[in-house]
Amino acid sequence: MFKKRKREETSTIVGRSTELKGTLKDKESVRLDGKFEGEIEIEGDLFIGEEAVIRANIKAKSVSIAGKVFGDINCEEKVELLSSGSLEGKVRASDLTIAEGAFFNGECKMNPQGGIETSVSED
Repeated sequence: MFKKRKREETSTIVGRSTELKGTLKDKESVRLDGKFEGEIEIEGDLFIGEEAVIRANIKAKSVSIAGKVFGDINCEEKVELLSSGSLEGKVRASDLTIAEGAFFNGECKMNPQGGIETSVSED
């Protein structure tokens, strides 16, 4: 379950019944509870709700996943995979937390200094 946050901290919320395709860019934090396919570039935090299904490469300050994500994540700070969360893809972050019961299938490269990498190398 997500930690309780003030509503003002999330500038955009995509509801459970919403389906979007394309590029999502925001300078603040975003919560996704619906379906999204494409590219996501968030300067703030990205919260992915339990019923969300995301098929996208993601760049964000931090990412919390309670739903399903298929794609690579390039993160300034931390990626948090909650117990109901599922992630298939590559992760580049300064910190990765995987809760008991969560599903992770992919690779992780840690960047302890923080900062988003401009490219993810194919090893």
